[in-house]
Amino acid sequence: MLPCDGCAYCRSIPGDSHISCTYFWDPASTEASPLTHPVSPRVSQWYVFPFNYDPVWGPDTCAARAEIADPATTRPPHPLFDLFSILGRRR
Repeated sequence: MLPCDGCAYCRSIPGDSHISCTYFWDPASTEASPLTHPVSPRVSQWYVFPFNYDPVWGPDTCAARAEIADPATTRPPHPLFDLFSILGRRR
């Protein structure tokens, strides 16, 4: 379970009980991250990280967890990301 409670990068999704992560995850990074966490096909409907996910299905640790968000590592707002977040539960 991801430790998202109290994280500065955690953002709620309007009309959904899941959350999204505003941390800028580098897909080229080799460090373990929630992006590389393997999930089963059944769980994938609840774990569309970082757009729309339930932290219960994620790994137990997160390298990006922080009390204060760093603007340099925060994903800039983008309407397409917001659309992915809202529509993520309708897969």
